[in-house]
Amino acid sequence: MRTPAPDAPRPLPFVLGIVGDSGSGKSTIARGVRALIGGDNVTSLELDDYLRYNRAERAERGLTALNPLVHNLPLMQEHLQLLRRGRPVRNRAYDHTDGSFGPVRVIEPRDVVLARGLLGFPTEELGKSYDLSVFVHPEPELLFRWKLRRDVQTRGYSEAEVLKHIAQHLLDSKQFVAPQAERADLVVRYEIPEWDAPDSDARVSLVLRRAAAEALRGAAIERFGEAARMEERDGERVIRLDAGLSLEGVDAWGRERFPGTFSPDAVGAFWDQEGGSSRLPSLAFTEVLIAALTQRLRRVEEAPPPAD
Repeated sequence: MRTPAPDAPRPLPFVLGIVGDSGSGKSTIARGVRALIGGDNVTSLELDDYLRYNRAERAERGLTALNPLVHNLPLMQEHLQLLRRGRPVRNRAYDHTDGSFGPVRVIEPRDVVLARGLLGFPTEELGKSYDLSVFVHPEPELLFRWKLRRDVQTRGYSEAEVLKHIAQHLLDSKQFVAPQAERADLVVRYEIPEWDAPDSDARVSLVLRRAAAEALRGAAIERFGEAARMEERDGERVIRLDAGLSLEGVDAWGRERFPGTFSPDAVGAFWDQEGGSSRLPSLAFTEVLIAALTQRLRRVEEAPPPAD
């Protein structure tokens, strides 16, 4: 990115939060957004690193990782605010393979801090720590399918183990994770017409609020016509993505917005039902839109007061 003149206002790190239930697809979206912004410009912040207890300790207490009691939310908020001001932080890393914690390491903020996890803004106060907050919200049948597929195909669990895990987490998911959708600046909703419909048939709608809704004015989505219909309701802007949305059209939009970083191999890509890599126009659209909003909502450091 261009280096500002010495006396020019300095762009501050942009804190982008992508939050959702386990298996909701937040990692997939985050991967595409990171590729568009450019990996060298992004600091990844895993919100599971703010768990208070390891996996065995949570089991002893009868608490799931979805419960706010097992997260150090005050430390998370402090770190988000420091990173947002361009200050480094120190924290230990959570290892999903065995549920333990690694050594403490330093996290340096780059142009964009991309925070990802289950609980990113469980309170209004925490929500203010983000410049753009995104909640990924597939309907329950689709979430169940995605989590089962991911944990069996990529994490080595048996179907029985995943089903038991889902049953244990259902109540906490409804009580603690889902309400974050009401606090998000952008909600990515997925619905399927029938329970056995393929992923490619999922209907996608994007609900934008506050500054994210205002920033849409310059995102040039009008080019997609009825394939990305926009409506306004109660202060929100809703984009409904139609089956007519073409991958070629989204790719052209992505190349225009991000000429130096756009790669069709990295944007809109996901693991399909057969375990292979596929691309979806709606997913690519969502990733380009989030990256474009990140560009448009960047903040700059306030100029110091004039000398006497």
